[in-house]
Formats: sequence, C-alpha cells, structure tokens
Amino acid sequence: MFGRLGVAGIALMAASALSYANAEDKFVVIGTQTIDRSGSGVSIDVSDAEGAFSGIRIRAKNGPVDIDRVQIVYSDGSVHNERRAISLSKGERTRPIPEAAAGRYIDTVNVVNKPGTGKVVVDVLGIKAKEQPPEAHPDPAPSNPFPAGSAEADKDVMFGHQSVGFGIDRDVIKVGGDLGKFKRIRLRVLGNDVHVNVLRIVFIDGTEQNLEVDADIKANAYSNWFDIKGDRFIREIQMTYRAHPGIQGQARVEVTGEYATGWLGASGEGRNYHQGWVLLGAQTAGFTGFDRDMIRVGENEGGFARLRIEAIDRAITLKEIRVKYVSGPDEVFTMHERVDPGRPYGPLEFKGGTAPIKAIEARYRSRFDLSKGLTSALDGHPAVVQIWGQH
Repeated sequence: MFGRLGVAGIALMAASALSYANAEDKFVVIGTQTIDRSGSGVSIDVSDAEGAFSGIRIRAKNGPVDIDRVQIVYSDGSVHNERRAISLSKGERTRPIPEAAAGRYIDTVNVVNKPGTGKVVVDVLGIKAKEQPPEAHPDPAPSNPFPAGSAEADKDVMFGHQSVGFGIDRDVIKVGGDLGKFKRIRLRVLGNDVHVNVLRIVFIDGTEQNLEVDADIKANAYSNWFDIKGDRFIREIQMTYRAHPGIQGQARVEVTGEYATGWLGASGEGRNYHQGWVLLGAQTAGFTGFDRDMIRVGENEGGFARLRIEAIDRAITLKEIRVKYVSGPDEVFTMHERVDPGRPYGPLEFKGGTAPIKAIEARYRSRFDLSKGLTSALDGHPAVVQIWGQH
C-alpha cells in the first residue's frame, strides 16, 4: 500500500511540477522600471506589450521592496486596485494580480511603495491569457468613469464644478465673469448621490437669484432645468445641500447651462469677450483610457473657423478632435499632445474656413502628475477639458 501511495505521491508531485512549469511558460516580462524608494512609486507604461493578459505579477529584480498598492489600468479605461501590504525580497514576486480574470489589454501599471532608501528594479510579469479578445488593442471602445451626458443634454455647456464633502452642508462654485450668459442651468452629480436644498446665483452686478431645488440628484444624473436671469454674468453659485456624515468620499457637482439667445451668433455678444473666443463645450476627463466625448454646440449661429483646447485643474493628453459640420464630411485633427492648465492648445484651423458645426468629438485623458508623488497623482481630481471656438 505504501508503495502505491508513494508512487501516487511522486506522480502527483510530478504533475504539480509540470503544471507549475506550464504556468511559468505563460509569464512574460511586459515592463521594467527602477523604483527610487525615497519616492512614492512609479507608473509603468506597458501599452506596447502584445496580446491580452489575465493578470500580472510584480517581481523585485535586484533587491527588496515594500509595496502598499498596485493599480492596473486597462486599455478600456477600467481599473483594478490591489490595496494590501506586499513585501518582496530579491527575486521574489507577488501572487497573480488580480487572482483570476479574463484576458484584457493593459495600458499602465502603477506601483506605490513604502518609504525607504536606495533603488530597486522591478519587473511587471504579464500572465498570458488563454484566448485573445477579438478587439484590436490600439483603439478599444472607451469607458469613462465620469460619463458624458445623455442625448437630452445637447445644448448644455459645463461652466462650473466643485468637489463636495458630506461632513458640511454648503459650498461655492466659482464661475467668474464674462464666461457666458445663460438663460437656464441644471446640475450634474458624479460619484455619490447629493440632496441639494437651495442654489443662490450671485451675478457679477451684485444681484442674486434663489432657486429652491429640494431634490435628490443621483450619481451620474442631471437635475431638472432652472430658468435664470439671462441678461447678466454669473460670479458664483452658492449651494446648500444635505450633509451625509456616514457616506465616505466626495461627490462632484457640475453646473451646466444653455446660452442666452444670440450669445453664439456671428454678431452675438459672446464675440466681444476673450478675443472673440467662446466656450463651446466642456467635459470632465477620466484618468484612464481615452475618453471619447461628444460635445454638441448649441444653436451654433454663424459658424466658426478655428478651435482651441484648454485644460483646467490638471494636464491632459489630447489625442484627437473630430469636427462634425452641419453639412459636408467630418474634419479630423490627430495629435498626441500634453496640454497643461493655462497653456491652450491650438488654434486648429478649419480647412473650409468658417462653417456651422453640429458637434465636436474629442479624445483625451487626464495625466498623472508624479511631481507630488504617485499616491497624490492617483487620488487627485480629474481635469476639465474646455473647447473654445472663434469666428
């Protein structure tokens, strides 16, 4: 009996070893980076790796490293966060991250380390998927954690935003002057539901208008429309909402509006400000993947001859602008450019000169700013992308 058990045990060990070896054959190095342990971590671009992967492992190549967090950014914009303490000695590697998953294309792996001294080289080992997805890697369908508005939002222009906490019950959304005059506004909420009590619109001339909202606005949804005085500029919007001490995190509240009649016209009032540039649309940019946002351009009286793109709060990577004219074929501008806050990109000149446009499709994403550490970069606020037009 012992002999049979011994033979079975040897066979089982051999099968296990063979299985382990086969698993080993499915690992490939898809990225290598040096971590300065005095910093907070590294962002490793693995987008050039061929094929899809069911997971990764991190290997400490030439020394020990202590890791707090591993984030996998997939090419479709989705994210996996592995938040646990990981201590690796030289040559050691993590278990698969995530433990089990279908094959997917990976853009970036972010590794946040504990403070230390010296440097260590780490490898990102990709676990080859058994089957390749049918989609091609370079241009996957986008997925935005801050989704664009519905079809009913065709005339909306987002002109103000604020991140709100749930330990307090009021905030101020700064707008400034001369950005635009709006005949009606509404709110869009991201991240968490918010119950808004009252909006106080403070105009640039000092007058005010109170809007009784008293409504729950669900995450990723809009409020009803509210008519406002469309003959004056808004300086700020004071918002009172219901505090929710038990809710973790924050919500993001955006103010969108429909321009007053004639603002966008060829001889409209909007041409008298910002050297003739008028804000055509704006969206919150996700951190991952390339968002593909459709920005419709209100009444669009008179047409435009050029565009420029601005980033607010955070730099973006701009990949493509597609202009959809009222008549005629689309015009596409392709690029791969960093756009920093305060440094507009453009102008993009239309080949056909001044023409009415019905929509602008833009592809972009927020950039990670590693100057303040990777943890700060991953947890910071996203960019707002503004598209301006000039006659």
